[in-house]
Amino acid sequence: MGEGVGPTVTADSAATPPGAGDVPGPRSTDNSIAAVARRLLQQLSADDLEPGSKLPAERQLATELGVGRAAVREVLAALELLGVVDSRHGSGTYLTDNPSMLLPQAIEWGLLLQRPQTLQLVEARRHLEVSLAGIAAAQRDPEGLLRLQELLSAMRARAVDGDVDAFVEADAQFHLEVAALSKNTVLAGMLNSVSSLLSVWMSRAVRAGDGPVEATMVEHQAVLDAIADGRPAQAEKAMREHMRAAEARLFKSLGRTTA
Repeated sequence: MGEGVGPTVTADSAATPPGAGDVPGPRSTDNSIAAVARRLLQQLSADDLEPGSKLPAERQLATELGVGRAAVREVLAALELLGVVDSRHGSGTYLTDNPSMLLPQAIEWGLLLQRPQTLQLVEARRHLEVSLAGIAAAQRDPEGLLRLQELLSAMRARAVDGDVDAFVEADAQFHLEVAALSKNTVLAGMLNSVSSLLSVWMSRAVRAGDGPVEATMVEHQAVLDAIADGRPAQAEKAMREHMRAAEARLFKSLGRTTA
């Protein structure tokens, strides 16, 4: 609830095909990945493609957008991480059934987060989560604690049956419930915005890591116990440790070893 989308493609690399198979086209003055992504999404919107529709081939998109096929591949890979498109081996690339889930915020924020911005979002999320956990421990109420326990039980059940999507959703709801328990709507709203933008990367970390489900269950239980006991300092400590571990899993999934 995360995160880079690959190496930055500069204007030069986006505009110049890396191989003979690329089809040249009219060049835009801005061929950054974010700009190409915006142009592609605008084009798809203008074409009124329905969810599930197949996108044109890379060669055609490169020609229509006036960039090299390498840039198109970068954009499609990033859009897949954001949940906008689905790449099917041997078949092509398709709009997902719900491509608007992360839009328009992701697009308006530059869409394709380059690595420094992603790291800043991860850091922002960590500080928000830690602060909210401490406040939640001081402001807790029986209904909220029951809801946290139900979500933790849901995570455990989904871990057993192997439903990764449902596990990730319950995980996200757990964190949002901690925020709600704090009764600080400003901080909770900020967390929701950051977590929404990072959700696809966080899902990737859960899917790609080694034994992340068992570890995250233990970490969430520690957060819940501290909040239920009304110990703000311990709740902050437990959440901080969970965030550090979650970040490590995230960066491992992205091929990084340090934040």
